[in-house]
Amino acid sequence: MNSAATDTKTILCVSWVAYLAATRKQLLTSRGYTVESAVGMNEALAQCGRSSAHLLLLGQSVPREEKRKIVQTFRRYSNAPIISLLNVNQDKLPEVEYGIEALDPELLVRTVDSILK
Repeated sequence: MNSAATDTKTILCVSWVAYLAATRKQLLTSRGYTVESAVGMNEALAQCGRSSAHLLLLGQSVPREEKRKIVQTFRRYSNAPIISLLNVNQDKLPEVEYGIEALDPELLVRTVDSILK
């Protein structure tokens, strides 16, 4: 039996912009990950409560205070690592393990790979 299928890691990707969520989903699924997308606060909070994701990815379009609320909700259900995509000169939240520049898709993939593989 091929263990790769059972080893697929799931990423919960939260964004405020649907096309950015779709682009990240395409990028990460092309690398072998399963991606659950949530656009907006209501979807994000609902997904946090039912997801078994191995990683939470917060898009740079998510406002800082909303990121904080999503992280708090996610932490009630999971200890999985969190990546926050950041705009230039933006600091990550202290509750988030990884903050990376949003404009570098290769850096995103390398960071996800280093965390999940």
